[in-house]
Formats: sequence, C-alpha cells, structure tokens
Amino acid sequence: MRLPIRSEPEALRFVFAGTAVIGVSLLLGWLTAPLVGVAFFVMAFILGAIAYVSAPNPDHRTPFVDAENEPHPHGGVPGKRHVVVIANRALSGDELRQRLTEMGEPLELDVLAPVLTSHLHYAVSDIDSELAEARKRLDQSLAWADQSGFVARGEVGDPNPTTAIEDELRDFGPDAVVVVTHPRELETWQAAGELDRLRRELRVPIEHVIVDDN
Repeated sequence: MRLPIRSEPEALRFVFAGTAVIGVSLLLGWLTAPLVGVAFFVMAFILGAIAYVSAPNPDHRTPFVDAENEPHPHGGVPGKRHVVVIANRALSGDELRQRLTEMGEPLELDVLAPVLTSHLHYAVSDIDSELAEARKRLDQSLAWADQSGFVARGEVGDPNPTTAIEDELRDFGPDAVVVVTHPRELETWQAAGELDRLRRELRVPIEHVIVDDN
C-alpha cells in the first residue's frame, strides 16, 4: 500500500491528472447534463484513488535485504557458522540449545537484545528502564550461551527495532537468524510482525524459538 504523495514528480502528475478529470467532467456536463459530469468526476476520482493506493511504491525500502547484500565489516570467522540471535526474550531452555546445536559446529552467535518499549515511552524517548532491561537480558543471554558451550558476543540494539536488526545484519552478515520470543500473547508491539518480515525479505534460514517460564 502506498503512502500519500511523497515527491515533486508525483505531485505534478497528480495536478495534471486532476486538471484533466475536471476538464472532461465540465465538458461532459455541458454537452449532456450536469449530473453526468458529476458522476464522471466521482467515478474517475474513486478509480484513480484505488489505482494509486494499490500500485507498488517505488520508494518502498527493504532494509533487511539491503543489509544482507552489503559488505559485512565484522562478519563471522571463516570456517564457522555465524548466527544472529534476536533476543526479545533472554536465551534459555533445552529447545533453543538443541536448535542451535543442530545448526552444526563450529558455531558463533551474535546476540542482539532489542530495547522493547511501550508506545508512550518510545514516543517520548523515555527508555531508561527498558534500556536497563535490555542490558540485563543481554547479560543473561550471554551467560546462558557460555554455559551451553557456544561462542557468543552481543549488544543492545537501537530503540527502533527495524534499525537494530538492520544494523546487525549489515555488520555481521549471518548464515542464519534465530528469533527468540515470549509466547504470542505476551509479544510486544515492536516484535509483532518481525518474524514474518525477516522470512519475507531474507534468503538465509530463519528459526523461531519461544521461551516460556511456565
């Protein structure tokens, strides 16, 4: 779906098209009846709006694709499988350990701990408590990785979830991505849709592991 007019060429095309529709509507109304001109204008407006909104947006960004295809300054060590782990939940559990082990050895993990905020705190940039929580989640995740025998490094991500993941993909160029989340009913608004977008845009394998305290 396209956003409203975003460039000067689009604005000019909109003006020319609108002027042409108005001109034809007036001409039809003069040649036939005013209601015919009005009906033509309304129909043309509706069809034009539908076509515009449905058309692909040439300005639409695919940041994950772009990041995957660019050079990776801190890519994985040659000979090791490099996996980016998006830790929306602190890493733990036998299922996650098994899924990572099945990816083969040697394995190197890069753990991203996103800053998960409420709508209000994100809007006013009041994220001190969420930033502290993300750092704690990262420390717990790295400790779990070490105890589980995985080589791992990590960082706290940008408060914007898309930017955080984009930066991580661009920097490290993973062989696979693992998304660790709460159960869906506890999923944050920032994590919603994240998994689908990664699967849609990236060519590397995407794994999803739910970590639940229960």
